[in-house]
Amino acid sequence: MKTTLTVLLIIQLYGLASCAIKQHYFINEMKTWDKAQDHCKTNYHDLSTFIDEIEEQQFLKDAGNQTSDAWVGLYNRSQIWTWTTGEVATRISWYPRQPDNDNCVYLEKASNKLHDRSCTNIRTFFCMIFEIVLVDQSESWEGALDYCRHHHDDLASLSSNRSMTDALSKITGAQTQYVWIGLRFLAGRWFWISGDDLIFKVWSSDGQLQCPAQNQRCAALDKNTKTWTPRDCEEKLNFLCVLDNQKVCY
Repeated sequence: MKTTLTVLLIIQLYGLASCAIKQHYFINEMKTWDKAQDHCKTNYHDLSTFIDEIEEQQFLKDAGNQTSDAWVGLYNRSQIWTWTTGEVATRISWYPRQPDNDNCVYLEKASNKLHDRSCTNIRTFFCMIFEIVLVDQSESWEGALDYCRHHHDDLASLSSNRSMTDALSKITGAQTQYVWIGLRFLAGRWFWISGDDLIFKVWSSDGQLQCPAQNQRCAALDKNTKTWTPRDCEEKLNFLCVLDNQKVCY
C-alpha cells in the first residue's frame, strides 16, 4: 500500500513543460542525431522542439543565425512522429514529398521546412532551454509548485549547465538566500519533477544525500554558494518557475 501511494505521488509531481517558453540555440558542430541530443541534454535541455504554430514561429526567429541544415528534436518512434519532450507530433511543417522513410528530422536552411534522414548522418543541430523567472514571494516547496503550475508552467528543473547559469542570473534579486527548484527526494531517490535525467549535478559540499532526513527532502538553490542543498519542505522561500506561453504571468 505504501509503495502504491508513493508511486501515485511521484506521478502527481511529474509535469511536462510542453507549454513553456523556449529559447533555441544553433550549435555549429557536426554530430549524429543521437550525439546531438546527448550534447543538448548535457549543456542545454534537449534538442529543439516546437509543437504548435506559435512555438514554430518563435523557433524560426531564434534560428535566424542557422548556417546549415540542422537536427531538431523530432523522431520516428514505432511509426509515430514524436517530439523529444514526449508529445506526439500533430503538426509538422514537412518539405514537399517528405517524410521519406527515415527516423530523424532536420530543418533545411534554404526552405525552413523539415526533412527526415538517417539518424547516423552528421549535421549541425538546435538545442533549447526553457525560460525561467524568479518569484520573489515566499512559499513552502509544495506551495511554490502549486503557484508555478497555476500561474506559469512548473517549478524549474536545472538539469544542465546552461539552465543552471540562467538560474544563477535570475536569483540575484531573491529575498531569501535559498530558492526552491523542482528537485525532490521520494521513494529513495532524488528526481526532477519535469522528468529530466539527474546527470548534471551541483550539490553543496555535503554532496547528494542518499537518505536525507524526513524534513530535508526538497532541494533549493543557494544563491551564496551557487549549489543545490536539501531543505525543509515547509520552509518559506522564493522560487524559480518555468514560464508558460499560454498563461498570464504574474
